[in-house]
Amino acid sequence: MIEIKEGAVQSVDRTFMILEELARHKNGCGVTMLSNELSLHKSTTHRLLTSLLNRGYVKQDIVTNNYLLGSRILLLASALLDSMDLRNIAKPYIQELSQVTGEIVHLAVLDGEEAIYIDKVETTHHSNLCVYSQIGKRVPLHCTGVGKALLCDMEFNRVKEILKEEDMYKYTANTIDNYHDLEIELQTIKKQGYGFDEIEHEEGIRCVAAPIYDRNNKVVASISIAGPTIHITQERLPTLISQITEVAKKVSYQLGYFL
Repeated sequence: MIEIKEGAVQSVDRTFMILEELARHKNGCGVTMLSNELSLHKSTTHRLLTSLLNRGYVKQDIVTNNYLLGSRILLLASALLDSMDLRNIAKPYIQELSQVTGEIVHLAVLDGEEAIYIDKVETTHHSNLCVYSQIGKRVPLHCTGVGKALLCDMEFNRVKEILKEEDMYKYTANTIDNYHDLEIELQTIKKQGYGFDEIEHEEGIRCVAAPIYDRNNKVVASISIAGPTIHITQERLPTLISQITEVAKKVSYQLGYFL
């Protein structure tokens, strides 16, 4: 039995207990089963179910007589999901990440054939980079940390629809410019949960990036820590990887991601 906390309104608390229990049973529950599971009297359970039924939060199967969650639950869920604005949710996390690392942090989403920065936390350490990367700026997918993180969970046939091999411009000597190498790179990012822009888009700039997932377990955004290689050194990478993957998980969970 779920203990009712002191100060709670008993009938309200019991009502939510019923809804939560119904959510656990795909085929619904009968009054007796619910009563037993929640240690409630059958009369109490039936009375609360009747109220929920009348308001559309519960429905009853005409064959089994089991009670299931009703469609009105979707109204509440939709209101909650509409309030889950990615940028607002991620903001405090990327601000803290920038403060802890002392580096620029970007938040990006897929927009057509490019990634677009929808938020950025500045740092005074690298003023030249602050000027270059701006909110609303579009960057290539194949050679940026945020871009590759956005692609990592896609079927590669879909990646090829979005990104043509002939458009994979080689910005630096390190830029991946073919499907074979890109597919291997994306598989690695998906497996380990992070990836890099290893001086692939701009000379002297290194990025560590991670994908952000939503409630459907799909990649909807990515974040990156970006800075000059003299600051984002190979020696710092293990720490930066740990920090960015932890933040990516926190934002994903806030968006409803469930592993």
